[in-house]
Amino acid sequence: MKRKLITIIATLFVLIGLGFGVAYLTHTKFIDYSIFIGLAATVAIGFFTSKGDGFGTRHLDMSIQGSTGIRMENKKREFSPNVAFLTSAAYTIITIAATVFHYRSYF
Repeated sequence: MKRKLITIIATLFVLIGLGFGVAYLTHTKFIDYSIFIGLAATVAIGFFTSKGDGFGTRHLDMSIQGSTGIRMENKKREFSPNVAFLTSAAYTIITIAATVFHYRSYF
């Protein structure tokens, strides 16, 4: 439980820090880039913490099968998100809602 809480806090700290860093460097508001940072972080965390049976592994299995003639077993892909992924996804959803609320006069 303590480790999960530390992971949640660290993930939020990194996401918010990146948001403020990009806002500072581009002289814009934090809210303007927060959705994109949240989406990029969610995709990156999902990609780098996957089980490894995605496109790259299937392509490699088919290459081995083609060159050796040995049929590779198909692995079922299962999605089991970790705490950092869920925190990043929640951050993205919250920032989407905050952005819509902030720019509601434009909609």
